[in-house]
Amino acid sequence: MKKVEFPIFKHVLSSSDGSKGIISIALSQFGLAFSFNVVMAFMPFYIIKISPYKPPETMVWIGLIMGLNSFVAAAAAPFWGSLTAKFRPKTLFQGAFLFNGIIFLLMGFTDSLPTLLVLRLIQGALGGASTIGIFMILQLSSKDRLASNLGLYQNSMTAGQLLGPPVGAFVAAHIGYRFPFILSFLLVGVSLVLCHIYIVEIQKKESEPDRKINFNQGVLWGWALSFIATIHLTFLPSILPHVLEQFDLVGESALKSAGFIMMGYTATAIIGNYVISRLTDRARLKRVIAILCLTSAFFQLLLFFAGGVISFAAIRMLQTGVIAVVIPLVMASFASELGGTGIGFLNSARFAGNGVGPLMATFVLAGSNLLTLYSLIAALTVLFVLAFWMTSGKRAS
Repeated sequence: MKKVEFPIFKHVLSSSDGSKGIISIALSQFGLAFSFNVVMAFMPFYIIKISPYKPPETMVWIGLIMGLNSFVAAAAAPFWGSLTAKFRPKTLFQGAFLFNGIIFLLMGFTDSLPTLLVLRLIQGALGGASTIGIFMILQLSSKDRLASNLGLYQNSMTAGQLLGPPVGAFVAAHIGYRFPFILSFLLVGVSLVLCHIYIVEIQKKESEPDRKINFNQGVLWGWALSFIATIHLTFLPSILPHVLEQFDLVGESALKSAGFIMMGYTATAIIGNYVISRLTDRARLKRVIAILCLTSAFFQLLLFFAGGVISFAAIRMLQTGVIAVVIPLVMASFASELGGTGIGFLNSARFAGNGVGPLMATFVLAGSNLLTLYSLIAALTVLFVLAFWMTSGKRAS
């Protein structure tokens, strides 16, 4: 059967350096991130609706269903990277999208919280397949375009995270809880078609992806920086009601302010990622990473001294504008040293940070105050930067 072609997309869905598929990979990842966040926007309400348990038990189920999958994804990411030595990356990428779509559909038709938890855990394991996308970006990119292409990939996920929640909340409120799951299934299906048509085939690597990770080259502390950068990005939403209460914002006014703040700092994260990744040359990656992390640590402490919600939002927007790009820059910094397993190891930092960020924020705040939380995140950032610089900074120019 003749292969279906869409000429209007041929020019758009090719990277600027001539390697076809870079933008298509990013668009596919946007579709998956969007689908995840369309569902996550109303998931707690959906769990409450179908729960047969009392409120305290239901709250525990919400925490398990919402949080455990990130830790599973972190554990699975290196495994997905190692599979590039056994299977073709494009096939793996497509398989992950297919099964994610099926799980979205199943979640919309279950009334059992244990079943929903199992489906979320399976989805967490499949989430590590974003490592395959990163691996394909690395293989298709020239050295001078690597950082910017990884930045595009990161921005695609961030954009999906930004646009998904309001769409999910609107659709659930006006059509019903089941339809967003169907919508996610359809979007993942479209992403799967994009993968099939426009991503070029990449041969599996027989030996390089399975070589041991050289922790002496700073990879461990690169992981730590990606981990703390993700915490910078994810810690705030879970405690925003408490933060806004300090500015005398409660109820509907607090909810609206939270939405604007989250949209604002996600937008600056996208802009900062795009601009900084394109202005940073490969020879200065490690120096730029260290400067960005230290700058974000400073803004983290400055949050405590914000005099009002506007100044708080402005500081937060500056903070995410400099920290978001650290994750793709770390990937680009170690790309030449790592195979699939090592890339998966670095990518697992993002999933671990997604899980730890909200937990750290709520647990610390429950026993202390905002200054303690902000100081802890800033101190860990400085500590990880120093360790990163001592182990790998000598190779930075």
